[in-house]
Amino acid sequence: MSSKYFMKIILITGFLFLCGACQPTQEKSTSFILIRHAEKMIASGNDPQLSTKGWQRANALVTIFEAVGIDAIYASPYLRAIDTAKPLAAAKQLEILNYAPDQLDPFAQKLLATHEGETVVIVGHSNTTPRLVNALSGTDYPDLDESEYDWIYFVEMSPEGTSNVKKVQIQM
Repeated sequence: MSSKYFMKIILITGFLFLCGACQPTQEKSTSFILIRHAEKMIASGNDPQLSTKGWQRANALVTIFEAVGIDAIYASPYLRAIDTAKPLAAAKQLEILNYAPDQLDPFAQKLLATHEGETVVIVGHSNTTPRLVNALSGTDYPDLDESEYDWIYFVEMSPEGTSNVKKVQIQM
């Protein structure tokens, strides 16, 4: 892995640490980390598995988020999303929770109500990931291109309900 890659890991970890450290002790912000599933095998079916590069990216998430306390991990019910979340969930000793990718607005409301003050990872798809960012934060991010696997969205919700969104590219 390149030094540029590790610098991004340090920046991401620092961003998450600072967001949590700047909050008053009695109220913590809520952090959502939204990730599109890793590279998939070219297949004709609706539920392809991860490719070799996809498994490499999924395993890299363990290193990227090693120093980040994660309270919950969600993935859509598709193999490529679940498999992307598996290494991180195993490393954090968390169960992968499923969500319905066609019910993003109710899911966003559930996340905001259920995970106040926590850090949550959500693995989705090229269309559902930016749309969930928008549902959580009121932003207007477009769908990702089908070939884009290297963007991670960080949504920080203050206790007062204001959001801050960062979109970070992690190239491998």
